[in-house]
Amino acid sequence: MKLLSLLSIPLIAALIGWITNYIAVKMIFRPRKAINFLGLKIIGLIPKQKAALAEKIAQTVESQLISHRDIREIIQSEDFHAQMGTVLKTKIESFITGKISSNSLLSMFVTQDAVSKLSSIIMEELDKELPGIIDDMFQKVESKLDFHVIIRDKIIGFDLSKLETIIYSIASRELKAIEILGGVLGFIVGLVQLALIIIGDLHVLQ
Repeated sequence: MKLLSLLSIPLIAALIGWITNYIAVKMIFRPRKAINFLGLKIIGLIPKQKAALAEKIAQTVESQLISHRDIREIIQSEDFHAQMGTVLKTKIESFITGKISSNSLLSMFVTQDAVSKLSSIIMEELDKELPGIIDDMFQKVESKLDFHVIIRDKIIGFDLSKLETIIYSIASRELKAIEILGGVLGFIVGLVQLALIIIGDLHVLQ
């Protein structure tokens, strides 16, 4: 009977270690609302720190990943201006062609070649003003576009159950490994305790 009790020590320690880590993993997200237990206020890590995490993530994204400067560099590039010019020229030609087609008299005298030349003349003038127009538009957008606030508010408003599902789908193996590690460490601690008990008993017998 004593032998069974001794052998159960590492098994019980492994079970305790696994349960402890299982609860610790679950407490990353749960409980989602604070509960009082024996005078202690218990709430999951993410729910408790959601606002602080949102603020920190927003700061990191704005300073390290994307900013107004990045967007400005894109819209001020020659490639972007060329693309904008192509789109505008197509729209201008389409607009002029549509207006001419709707007027039978004009359509008799104005050819598609003339429309293309007229569009080119207009675009030559627009090309001179396009950088300034784009910059003015960006300044207006920039004054109302705050990445920090947008990202922070999006994270704060993100549903915790969805966030939990996403993280578990990405890191399920790692989180499961943490639970198993708790059991393994508990088993090792149990073996150490068992060894100490056996050593102590042998010392008494001597």
